[in-house]
Amino acid sequence: MLINLKKDTYKLIIDKKADKYLKKLSKKNKHDLKSLLNSIKQISKDPHNSNNLKSNTKKKRKVRKGDYRIIFRIDTETKPTEIHIITIGKRKNVYKKL
Repeated sequence: MLINLKKDTYKLIIDKKADKYLKKLSKKNKHDLKSLLNSIKQISKDPHNSNNLKSNTKKKRKVRKGDYRIIFRIDTETKPTEIHIITIGKRKNVYKKL
């Protein structure tokens, strides 16, 4: 899924794994889905307001939203700068998938 943001200088790209999780969550828990989408919107406005993953070599970052984690990376070598949402999931499972 590709989302272009008009005001921002970032291009937001949601990878297949994250998109699949959001679709699955939309059937189960719409409240959490709305909360996660708001967090993704905040990431698109200021991606550097997040934490680096420990011991990562690919410069992945994370945002915590309740029990959920959003894992993403910032690709500064493209014009406009791209933000790739890699995966989304509950804390106990999301780090195993990386």
